[in-house]
Amino acid sequence: MVVDMAVTGFMFGALGQVIAFAVALTLFIRSMPARRRWAAHREAGWTTAQCRADDARRSGVEHTRMLNARLRKLGLRPVPPPTPWTPPPPKKPTIMSRLSVVLFLVMLVIAAVIFASPWLDTRVVQSIQCEVVSAEPRTTSSGSRGSVTTVSVLVKTQDCGPLAIHWGVTSDNQDEIAASFIPGATYEFDVGWFSRTFFKNGIQSARDYRLIG
Repeated sequence: MVVDMAVTGFMFGALGQVIAFAVALTLFIRSMPARRRWAAHREAGWTTAQCRADDARRSGVEHTRMLNARLRKLGLRPVPPPTPWTPPPPKKPTIMSRLSVVLFLVMLVIAAVIFASPWLDTRVVQSIQCEVVSAEPRTTSSGSRGSVTTVSVLVKTQDCGPLAIHWGVTSDNQDEIAASFIPGATYEFDVGWFSRTFFKNGIQSARDYRLIG
């Protein structure tokens, strides 16, 4: 009995699979003209809303044709077909939409440059000679409620403006490094491309330094 029930269930399951496959294949074949027409419309520049509106119009025309055939058999007056629909010309992008795209791209480029700034600061390193006026430890906080703390040494120079030293500086040795600078002496600082380009009139970041006189 159990075997008979299993065989019967298998037969019904197989039959259901065959019916589902036949229905799916029939729908696929019947929808081929509509899918080809949809693809042709999209290649012509139609939007999704325009393609759907055209499908709805065609469906309405077919329903009207079938209804009129029944009305004629009954001797009744047929209903008029739906008015033809032509897609409006595609809308040109407005100035605001173009400006939004440009601003988004600019912000994306700026974010990428900032993200890659540590690596960019190792490119095209140049050495500059500056007379040191003073040096002091500096601690800056950023992020949410100052969650990120950065320690450095701020070196004020006579002819190169302020320079910040981050590499090798920690909270334990920043006072010692700041005190090692000799006011009035000339040092040579190595400045990378990013700091030299974007912080030319601000606080440039020096990768290394050495006393030359």
